[in-house]
Amino acid sequence: MEADPGRQPDLVAEARFWREWNTSVYQQAHSPEDAAATAARVSPDPERIAAVLHRAPARTALTREPSAGHGDELVQIHAHAGEFYQSCLSGSWVPEYLSARGLEAVLRPTSPWKIGYAPQPWTALTSHLRSLGYSNEAMLSSGLAVPGKDGKPRDMFHDRMMIPIRRPGDRIAIAFVGRRHPDAGDDQGPKYLNSPNTELYNKRHILPGLAEGQRFLDRGAQPVLVEGVTDAWAVSIAAPGRYVGIPLCGTALSGEQVAALAHAIDLPERGVRIALDSDSAGHKAAIRAYANLTTVDSGELTAVVFPSGSDPAEQLEHEGPAALRATLSSSTCPLAEIAVDARISHWLQDGKLAYAEQQLGALRAACEAIVPMPLWDAATQAKRIARLFRTTYGWSAEDINRELMAAHDGYYQRPGRQVVSAPAELPSTTASAVASAAAPFQGQRNAAPASSAPVGHPPDDRDCRPNSYGRGLSQE
Repeated sequence: MEADPGRQPDLVAEARFWREWNTSVYQQAHSPEDAAATAARVSPDPERIAAVLHRAPARTALTREPSAGHGDELVQIHAHAGEFYQSCLSGSWVPEYLSARGLEAVLRPTSPWKIGYAPQPWTALTSHLRSLGYSNEAMLSSGLAVPGKDGKPRDMFHDRMMIPIRRPGDRIAIAFVGRRHPDAGDDQGPKYLNSPNTELYNKRHILPGLAEGQRFLDRGAQPVLVEGVTDAWAVSIAAPGRYVGIPLCGTALSGEQVAALAHAIDLPERGVRIALDSDSAGHKAAIRAYANLTTVDSGELTAVVFPSGSDPAEQLEHEGPAALRATLSSSTCPLAEIAVDARISHWLQDGKLAYAEQQLGALRAACEAIVPMPLWDAATQAKRIARLFRTTYGWSAEDINRELMAAHDGYYQRPGRQVVSAPAELPSTTASAVASAAAPFQGQRNAAPASSAPVGHPPDDRDCRPNSYGRGLSQE
């Protein structure tokens, strides 16, 4: 996952990141001699990093000692847990599993992902932490342990590949994601088990992978939102330096996570790609991501379209990095298109809009999805939908425009709806796009006149016209 596998690590950047973490966590001074020990925790080249740290002008940032606060204890216990999991990696099933899936780059010493392994015994970690002096209360508060049947703490994770979750700029995990053994069934818990929310960690606020990808994002890489951690690794491996995989880890993209992403990069300039699973859950997650991303100026929002049933990790495993790289670059469409098509899909029957009632319902659903969009997306999608309903279903420009205007009026007349910009901008922009797209077809017959049956009326054979639908929706 390196931009240039043969290049030496950026030691100055490593030192800067460690200083920033040290400053944010520690509050009292300690001797500079401790810098080498702290550097060794996070660096594959501790001696050289330590030399840079000792030469750093901001040496006072390194002269700090942990305070006795509860938050600092949670940081420390996660640091020790991360070290423990990493020490258990060798000899576990994890290295072979990653190599078999084409993800062995994650195992390199210079990989930003410091993965580990949680042993199978139920008290492996808790026994280790207890030997370091941590109390039962501290272990339970950290989310690394849960109460056992006897009331004593037992490990939250066991027999799992452990992936740390860090905040940008941090070197110590504040939470973990555990991937179960590939041969284990659902009786062993979910495939991916996340740490619970704690004093340190709130899953709505932290975007996993942002810290690991920050170095490459700083160099111009584009973020690619994916479902799971292995998908994120696959993206970063297939196109090192060009794309950085950012996993959502089974949760919907939140407004706080969008803010974190916007803080990390220049979103209007860089844009975001969405490469979520091709199933219905993936489409729903993509639509939710679009809704949150458009609350800020996010630049170009692009959806990566995978073959049915595939995802980035599977494509890397079965077809190799070149195929995944091509998919990420070329098999794309605007994310707004996915959002509109999803609304239309509810009206499909056997992949078609065969009846006038279905077409009217689908058009109204599409218009309702288009109206709240940013102007650039709204105009593009209005033109696309107008062309589809003209050429495939024979709708007139007047009736398409009428439905769009009705959706606009209904949206902005909702109680409590406040229009930030002049509302006239939206209808003028979208209406002109529709009119432009529909102009050559002004004389065509309206497929669903205003007097047709209301939306939701059971279709019958009188209105049946066997028009195909499906991927044609995306064609201009």
